[in-house]
Amino acid sequence: MKFNLFKISKSDKDSFCKEIIESSTPDLDFYFLVILSTLIVALGLVANNLILVIGGMLVAPLLSPILALALGVVIINIKVIMRSIKILLMAILTSSVISYLVGIFIEFDINHIDLISVMVPSYYTFIVAVTAGFAASFAWARPDSANAISGIAISVTLVPPITALGLALASSDMAIFNNAILVLLLNVFGIVLASTIIFLLMGFYKSKKKILAEVKQEEKVNNSGEGIIEKIINK
Repeated sequence: MKFNLFKISKSDKDSFCKEIIESSTPDLDFYFLVILSTLIVALGLVANNLILVIGGMLVAPLLSPILALALGVVIINIKVIMRSIKILLMAILTSSVISYLVGIFIEFDINHIDLISVMVPSYYTFIVAVTAGFAASFAWARPDSANAISGIAISVTLVPPITALGLALASSDMAIFNNAILVLLLNVFGIVLASTIIFLLMGFYKSKKKILAEVKQEEKVNNSGEGIIEKIINK
């Protein structure tokens, strides 16, 4: 017997699948938000301004490709999994390049950035990521919990470690660079693990046709000319 807590209607599942695929589509809107969020977070880190960092985290669209990845794992589909990984990697690369440029043109001392100094991989980091993953996947999938998304975006710490990668490269500090990579990996893995569990409990393995249909529709749009960045990269 399933708990009502994880029970959602087929129409809500379909809406969620559509929203996740659309919000993680690698179009100009997606990359523009990645760039903006990175700029805000990078400037916030350099200025030791927590408010700016939080603001940048709210703008970032990086949660959607990670949830799409979890959906791919749930339906056991390599195409959806690879699509999500590719989008996530390109977003990370874009964000890292932007933060690197910020680090090149703005004078700062990375060792005096408080939020980066505490960015150390640990079991705690992973536990927080798993908890945030549970909250993010549950809230986003349930229409009545949508108001919680903004708060969850803050707890899902994806942009700060990515931004730290670029700033560390600009400062030639490989110790911080390595820590940032490990923190990022722990966050991504924790969110994917937690989201996969939630999606299984909600029965999203039954939504395979809908997910594949949305991915196919996305491919048609990209082929028609909207997937500009992806086309440039592939060339």
